[in-house]
Amino acid sequence: MRWALRNQEKIKAHFEPYGDEILERIKESLNQAFKSKDVEKHIDKIENEPYPILDINDVGHSFGCILFYVVKKTYDVYLLAFKEFVL
Repeated sequence: MRWALRNQEKIKAHFEPYGDEILERIKESLNQAFKSKDVEKHIDKIENEPYPILDINDVGHSFGCILFYVVKKTYDVYLLAFKEFVL
């Protein structure tokens, strides 16, 4: 399984002056989550959300997680859009 993250420049801009660090934290969290083969277990369809939600552990925070919209899946590639950090 692989991932592609949309709007990385917008994510960096939103979290400035720490944009680069936050984006790297997000990417590392995604890499860790996609190393395991059970990513699909962490995708839920939630009422009133436009897309299914992927919930993964935040490697930069001991008890936080990061939410992404699963915009599309093509073959084994998930196209993701960052939603939010959750504590």
